[in-house]
Amino acid sequence: MDHSKPPSSRTALRTLLIVLAVVVGVVVYAYGWTTTDISLDEVQDPTRTGNVQRALRELFNPDLFTRDREAKSFFMAFFIGCPEEEQQRGHVDLEGGAYVIVTPVCADPDDVITVEGYNFPENAIAGIRLNRDTGQAQPFQIIDASGKNTQESIFDVDNTGYFKVQVKVPRARGLSGETHQVEFQTVSPSGLPRFSETARTVGDKMIETIFLALMATTLAVPISVVLSFLSARNLMREIGVPLGTVLVGFMLLPVGAVLGWILLGRLGSLGVDWGEKPLQGILASAVALAALIAALRFINGIAPLAESVWGRRVRGLILNILMLTAGVFVLGALGGVFIWLGKQLDSGLAEYLGNFVGTLGKLVDLTIRGIAALGGAALLGSAGANWSADLLRHVREPLSNILGAIFGLISGALLMAATAYVGGQAVLLSLLNALVAALLGGEVAVLAYQRLFQTQNGKRQARHEDTRGDDASRTLLFFIGAVVAFLVTAQVLDLLRAIVDGRPPSEREWDILGLGVRIYLGEAAIIGGVLGAVAGGLAGTNMSFPLGMTVYNASRTILNALRSIEPLIMGIVFVIWVGVGPFAGVLALTLHSIASLGKLYSEQVESIESGPIEAVQATGANRLQTIVYGVVPQIIPPYIAFTMYRWDINVRMSTIIGFVGGGGIGFLLQQQINLLRYQQAGVAVLAIAVVVSVLDYASAAIRERYV
Repeated sequence: MDHSKPPSSRTALRTLLIVLAVVVGVVVYAYGWTTTDISLDEVQDPTRTGNVQRALRELFNPDLFTRDREAKSFFMAFFIGCPEEEQQRGHVDLEGGAYVIVTPVCADPDDVITVEGYNFPENAIAGIRLNRDTGQAQPFQIIDASGKNTQESIFDVDNTGYFKVQVKVPRARGLSGETHQVEFQTVSPSGLPRFSETARTVGDKMIETIFLALMATTLAVPISVVLSFLSARNLMREIGVPLGTVLVGFMLLPVGAVLGWILLGRLGSLGVDWGEKPLQGILASAVALAALIAALRFINGIAPLAESVWGRRVRGLILNILMLTAGVFVLGALGGVFIWLGKQLDSGLAEYLGNFVGTLGKLVDLTIRGIAALGGAALLGSAGANWSADLLRHVREPLSNILGAIFGLISGALLMAATAYVGGQAVLLSLLNALVAALLGGEVAVLAYQRLFQTQNGKRQARHEDTRGDDASRTLLFFIGAVVAFLVTAQVLDLLRAIVDGRPPSEREWDILGLGVRIYLGEAAIIGGVLGAVAGGLAGTNMSFPLGMTVYNASRTILNALRSIEPLIMGIVFVIWVGVGPFAGVLALTLHSIASLGKLYSEQVESIESGPIEAVQATGANRLQTIVYGVVPQIIPPYIAFTMYRWDINVRMSTIIGFVGGGGIGFLLQQQINLLRYQQAGVAVLAIAVVVSVLDYASAAIRERYV
């Protein structure tokens, strides 16, 4: 008896799901096929087929070489309209020993005749035309072996001077019954081949493309290296500082930036002005450096400053101020010297160096105030954070919560006001206000939960109970708080109107003590102040703030935002800004390279071995020493390989960037294609293929060796 069992329900269900998945996949694919207009009707169109064949034939016959040409003409008499019984094969002698055999020797319009030529210039390009008494010339069109008109009027002479071709007699009014002059035109090569004008132009543009990609890559590398360390989770996750010190440092950032812009910025501009007079600038820089060295020695020699912690901090602050001041002035003077030097080097090979150093000097002049502002913000912010660390460490509740609320109020207001200022420049950027408020609102909800249930959670953790439910609760509360804060902020700032109508925020102002304050900025500052005060009050100044992960998330967000924008879009924007040319391409590829290299570099940092880091830390090294001796030696080889690989990518990308005016060979290729000059475009395509192949092999060899 057969006791075999039927398939189980699970097997049947799996089979049904597979069938349904296949059906759904076919339906989706069929919809995609229809949506993308895939059709074979256009492919079979004779006109389109002929056009693509001609384009491909010319692309694969690039105008790469040329040589001198010698043109000659041979003439014979030809009668049109002779009787049929007189048609025969005719031998006609021409100049220079050349002769032709015409079959028949005379013909009617539109008749096909066969012409054989002997002793013509070797390897020449030839054509036959009918010269009329009126001065007009009509070509004889070539007929192929099947009897079809090829619409061509030129043919080739072989290396013995022989040709045989069937041509069609032209038709025009007044041709019949008369003898006409037929001209055989030949153009034969002479001398050695040389690169064509197109090839030389393409070569120049290809060199421009290579250096365009090189400039973009090298400019992106330093910024990408810095961002890679900030975007490496394994380096940033352990960095935590008390919340109070972070808030104090953040509050002092704008103060330091303003002081740096006003005071140090003017000093840097003065250095630029003096530097443009080289002797004065060099002497002033030397005096500044000498004064700095003397001041350092004097301060280090003051014994009371070295005897206490506060004394050492005061000394360190004074030294930092002096070094920043001298550094800004010397940098400005150096920029001025570069500007002067660029004006002097204006001829011959020195012109390249002059343009380089002159541009660097102008860059220093343009950014010296910004550099001074950043230096002042970093100096005052770090000093405030360090000085407040000891004071706030001994503060206990409730004073800790009160100070946290005050610091949070000021910091939140500053953060939201700055975000609102940026968001006011464009409609989509206005969403940054709601997103920042959402982050603050989510943290408020989580902090409130921890504040209310911290005792119970502490007891539960002491009993080693499972706290996964608490983690889920925190996530849910963060989401709820973020949504509520987002919606409230969007409603108060009227972001929906801005997004729907496409209009920036209102320009209306409040009059506060005679000062005009934009209502939009004021409302954003109030929202940030309230959320910051609540969060700071609940957390207190002694709560550990994950500064490393905050920086990590911010840098990752910047890299992802840059990578999400296609270089082509960046190229369009920069062409509008700086004009058509390779500079726009350099800027576009630099931004995209920063994002791509930053991601590659950071992932390499995250995958390093932890052993060397632990060994360096065991010696008592600080964080900077750990990175220098434990991290950097492991990442240098792959960094070099990734940089070469990015150069390879940028060469290919620069071709597309050129289509929107970003310079390089892409711009030339676009012009040639638009003019239907496919032979010239073929030279550009060949040059791109050769250069990209060489760079690809080189970068692959480097990666194989060092990675």
